[in-house]
Amino acid sequence: MTDNAHIHGSIDVLDFPGADDLIAAGRVEPPSAQVVEAARAQVSAGAVVVPLEAPRRKQSRSRRLLVAAAAVAAIAAGAVAYPVIGVGESKPPASASAAEFLNRMAATAAGAPETDAPYWKVHVEVDNEDDGLRQSTSWFDREGHFWSRNPDGNIQKPSPGGKLKAWPVGAEFLTWKQLESLPTDPDALERRLGDDVFGKVSILLQDAPLAPEVRAALFKIMARTEGVKLIGQVEDTKGRKGTAVQFTRRPEGFPPHTTRLVIDRESGKLLESYDTAKGMPDSRATYLEVGPADKIG
Repeated sequence: MTDNAHIHGSIDVLDFPGADDLIAAGRVEPPSAQVVEAARAQVSAGAVVVPLEAPRRKQSRSRRLLVAAAAVAAIAAGAVAYPVIGVGESKPPASASAAEFLNRMAATAAGAPETDAPYWKVHVEVDNEDDGLRQSTSWFDREGHFWSRNPDGNIQKPSPGGKLKAWPVGAEFLTWKQLESLPTDPDALERRLGDDVFGKVSILLQDAPLAPEVRAALFKIMARTEGVKLIGQVEDTKGRKGTAVQFTRRPEGFPPHTTRLVIDRESGKLLESYDTAKGMPDSRATYLEVGPADKIG
């Protein structure tokens, strides 16, 4: 859609006295900080939506003025993009940025409750060339011991001296208990992650038992990673709605590798990850349940 189409689509909304002069002027003085913040909240919440092709419904004059005021304030300040979408479309504004979305997810993650549960449960469906299509359910304790449900429904207990469940952080692999010592400052945490920041952030966000402040820091790191793109609202393979972001890594000597993450915007939890690379089989992981558990089974 062209800029002219955006303008024409908004003219019917701007029907208050003096609107013609405002449009003709092409520029207004920046509004106050309070007005800008109010406009930002309205736009982020999806309040400023102009249906371009759907039949128009009558609105009260006060409602039209509220929408118009928020839109004008936001555009004049240059603080947010003016989202114009058609009725029934599921995609968010194409001009919305990945950084804005991921920083909102950081705030959401920071507000999640802490857990003192003894176990962490992960129920995931994977689909790749090595494993085919299958589901698995596992439980981990803070020391890294893990239990898994066999295909027959029985639960396999940890074997003495067996491997522990751990997640990659830099050159190390850390158990749940060790993850508790990760820094909550994004700069310090990014230094701990080392190379391939997006890849390691993705792995941790998928199913690691992290403190809310650490998850928030990971989202902030991802938000400032150059090249991360906002795809928009999508559905995962189970029909759950989420917002997708995507990043393509280009390691030297290897084909580009693209990872797409689908994130639940209400909770900040990862719903699905999808990896693809030229000449390589695709790989998908859909996270059906990830979180604290009071018992095994």
